[in-house]
Amino acid sequence: MSDQSVPEELLLLRQKIDQIDEELMAILANRFEVTRQVGKLKAEKQLNSFDPEREKQKLERLKEMAVSNDLNSDFVLSLFQGIFDEVVSNHKTFVK
Repeated sequence: MSDQSVPEELLLLRQKIDQIDEELMAILANRFEVTRQVGKLKAEKQLNSFDPEREKQKLERLKEMAVSNDLNSDFVLSLFQGIFDEVVSNHKTFVK
């Protein structure tokens, strides 16, 4: 479908989606910057890079938030589990 045959309303909605995607990327980059600082601190204090109790609490809270926002909680949990796994992997790079 060329832009000429796409309704203007659809083009505007796509622009909104593109903007939201840019915002999500910026938020994700910010989150990883903060978790990088956490990883450095954990390494300095010789703390474990993985805190299972913290992760469990976070996932429970995220599930509640997903439900309250009418989102698929399985999808949200899978998304954040991927983020958490990447964070832990990044934290391990600071271990000496």
